[in-house]
Amino acid sequence: MKRQNYIFIILTALLFACTSNKDRKEDAEIIKTQVAELDNSLEKEPEEKELNEDFDCVRGKAEPIVKRDIYPNGNFTLQSDSLTAIETIEFDYGERVIIKNWGCEYYVLSFRFETSKYNADTTAMKYWYVNSSKIMTELIKGLDAPLDIEKRLVALNDHISKNVFELEIGTEIDYGENEIRRFVSLDNIEKIEKNRFAVTISFALGPL
Repeated sequence: MKRQNYIFIILTALLFACTSNKDRKEDAEIIKTQVAELDNSLEKEPEEKELNEDFDCVRGKAEPIVKRDIYPNGNFTLQSDSLTAIETIEFDYGERVIIKNWGCEYYVLSFRFETSKYNADTTAMKYWYVNSSKIMTELIKGLDAPLDIEKRLVALNDHISKNVFELEIGTEIDYGENEIRRFVSLDNIEKIEKNRFAVTISFALGPL
């Protein structure tokens, strides 16, 4: 009798184990399918988000800001969302400025300077802050932007003088006390080739 009980217990345990293994395999397949569906939804999300932003954005269509009578070789390209534009100016000796006109809740102009004229370690904050301001000061005569960049450069230079030993990448330097915020920031410094650097500085207005 005891032997029969043992056999019954063993058979029950084996049956439960087989059923459990089967369930685990089924669960694994379900999870695998769910993960694949999630990956697909994440791949599609940027497109859906971009379409939603087209309808929700406060700012209007991006327009050229470069004065062609000053910089006749300026090139303007409106992107597919109509809110973003890329404008480039080519200078002698391979110097170049790429202007990104973008934003949704904010109106932002980002200037990327590719230069071999200025050369220093990317950690030399004072050097790049000062020379970014200098480059922008030379450039603004040929710009017609809906932002008062000249006043923002005043705020930038004031920030440099007051924080000369504490300058950092990405600091948003506010200017003005209006309800709509206005600020400038030095966003990036990188070495792109030997003795050639790229510096990005942005001017922003918002939220609109």
